[in-house]
Amino acid sequence: MTEYRIDDLARRAGTTARNVRVYQESGLLPRPHRRGRVAIYTDRHLRQLEAIIRLLGEGFTVKHILRFLTGLQRGQDLAQVLDLADLGELVTEPWSRPVTATVSRAELENRLGTLDVATLARLLADRIIEETEETDRFRVRDQRVIEDFATLIARGMPLATILQTTAAVDAHLDEAARELAGAGHSEVVRQRGAGWYPSNDTELAWAADLVDAMRRVARRSAHASLDRALDEAVRTELRRYQQYEAADADGK
Repeated sequence: MTEYRIDDLARRAGTTARNVRVYQESGLLPRPHRRGRVAIYTDRHLRQLEAIIRLLGEGFTVKHILRFLTGLQRGQDLAQVLDLADLGELVTEPWSRPVTATVSRAELENRLGTLDVATLARLLADRIIEETEETDRFRVRDQRVIEDFATLIARGMPLATILQTTAAVDAHLDEAARELAGAGHSEVVRQRGAGWYPSNDTELAWAADLVDAMRRVARRSAHASLDRALDEAVRTELRRYQQYEAADADGK
């Protein structure tokens, strides 16, 4: 059986030693064995830690994961384990499902090219990456974003241009999200009255269903609108390019 110190365990799982301690304190991860003053972890700890990270990445809360793991250890069946008595959590459950990872600066630069101080600061400011306790190691908030950036870089687009463009898009999406949240609030007030707050499971289920419906509509609407806007923008740019080429040819 392989044995790990806490730093080795965290590195193998793609997280930080601090997170390992947090998971232990919250009851998600079993305490390590002790060999004198040294904490020793095993493959069982590694497997459970990897499962915790995957579940967190899928949007599950610490409370849900703890209930899941505890239920399995008690021999409960899956239906019992997944019974969410507090339906309020369904309302506040994250909409996004990021694929997180902890990587070194060298691994980042392997995907994005050389990162100077200013570019690294921009990635941090835009919350694309986060600092960890370890020097030159970063938590990537969504690995898919890094891969998308790398795809554009491979096609010759500078990272600075990508960051500027995505920041502008994010600003518009933030505004759209506020509009959506405001519409949801207005609908709750219209149907339930100002100051209403769910007080039982039935009302919580109603609120959760409304939020879920809003999610589906928002996603589909956003995708459809973006596709239409991109089509029109590309056609406009092509027309401008053709006009420029024609004018340039006439000038010659």
